[in-house]
Amino acid sequence: MGLLRRMLGREPAWAERWAVYPGEVGGRMAMYNIDLGAVEAAPVARYPQRFDVEFTYAGDGVSGMPAAGELASIHELDASVRQVLRSAGGALVGRVLSDNTGRITGYLPADSIPPPLPAIAGITPRTAIASDPGWTRVRDELTPDAWQRNIMDDNQVVQELEAHGDRLSAPRAVEFLAYFPDPDRAEATAQELRGDGFAVTVERGDEGDFVLQAIRRDPVEPPTLHELTWQVRGIVERHDGIYDGWGCMVQA
Repeated sequence: MGLLRRMLGREPAWAERWAVYPGEVGGRMAMYNIDLGAVEAAPVARYPQRFDVEFTYAGDGVSGMPAAGELASIHELDASVRQVLRSAGGALVGRVLSDNTGRITGYLPADSIPPPLPAIAGITPRTAIASDPGWTRVRDELTPDAWQRNIMDDNQVVQELEAHGDRLSAPRAVEFLAYFPDPDRAEATAQELRGDGFAVTVERGDEGDFVLQAIRRDPVEPPTLHELTWQVRGIVERHDGIYDGWGCMVQA
């Protein structure tokens, strides 16, 4: 939030924008389901209390993630927490699953107490309310890092491709775009990408910058896709460029 808005006591309103992405907690696989709108608005002064809901599940016996039969109960719990938070004037922020444990986080107005959660088969949630005016849990634990944001960006394109019946495992020409303030940094990036098998062009853009286009044939199936895009992003940003994502034609 800008300094002027803080001085005037104004807060940014957020629009819910939920995203699912993987990560780790204590060296164990974790799956995040977070409202990025809330992350970007944090902290929100009118919600100084954190509402935590913790629960355990049997899991799949390997990864620490829920078994398929447990997902319906977890989704039901999500919906119940959202409802009780809203009834108390609060808002749901997100959920993390890891190591056979789930934690749902929301925020509440001062002195607000939500009603008890309804019973849900197979889950015994434990609730707690704590003062957290700085939204420390959101900023320290729930905000996605650069790798996770890269995955989310990839998944937006993948979802569009899947909606058109794409066979993600089929190799096709994948195009990457990036922008640079000068030709030297653009050409240094181009040289490095050519060494990795990309066909690269650099042209002067309409606004005086330099546009790099890199193309290579690859499948676009996660998780291999994420390694590829992370590689290209890293090369671009190492040379002070702005990575602008990727695209391709549908392979049905």
